[in-house]
Amino acid sequence: MIGLFVLLLFSCEKPDPNGCHNAIIFYKYLTDAARNQTPYFTNPSFDTISFASNKGDTVIFVKTKTDSTWYKEEINGNPACDWDKNYYQVLHNTYATIKGSGTFDVRHSKKDSKYLDIIEFDFNNTIFFIGDYEINDTKHPQYLGDIIKNQISYKKSMYSNDNSGKVRCYLNQSFGIYYIEDNTNNIIWTSIN
Repeated sequence: MIGLFVLLLFSCEKPDPNGCHNAIIFYKYLTDAARNQTPYFTNPSFDTISFASNKGDTVIFVKTKTDSTWYKEEINGNPACDWDKNYYQVLHNTYATIKGSGTFDVRHSKKDSKYLDIIEFDFNNTIFFIGDYEINDTKHPQYLGDIIKNQISYKKSMYSNDNSGKVRCYLNQSFGIYYIEDNTNNIIWTSIN
């Protein structure tokens, strides 16, 4: 009986004087449904992306790698303790330019410093953001429905403006970005995938 008491005494965890607990780490992954909101991370046909401009230029980008990293956020802030942490998955496609002059990059984040479930597109150093949950959301103010661009019909389309509001991209779940109007430089880029 005494042996059982001694065993129980030594097996009890002593409370931390600061009220701390062992830090807990949470991993928040992008779901399959979220990744399928654009073709860039799920469709190998989009490992090569091509755009033609109304000025006769063509740019072709080829995916060089996909990184999966994590955005870390610390929570439960007792300064005397080790904080709990949330790690949010970030997928990032890097593309190399194999024809023409330009840049293309796609990042899909479960969370970044400001937003949840965001897709960031970088086309020729112009950044567009859209929430993955907004794609196909018919009630979203940027939802356009079915539209025609260059005699091609695109279903369930929406748009995103850059920060200046002078460059707009059109996209949908099937084609990703398929049309870009750059009103600063008077250029229209059309996907030729």
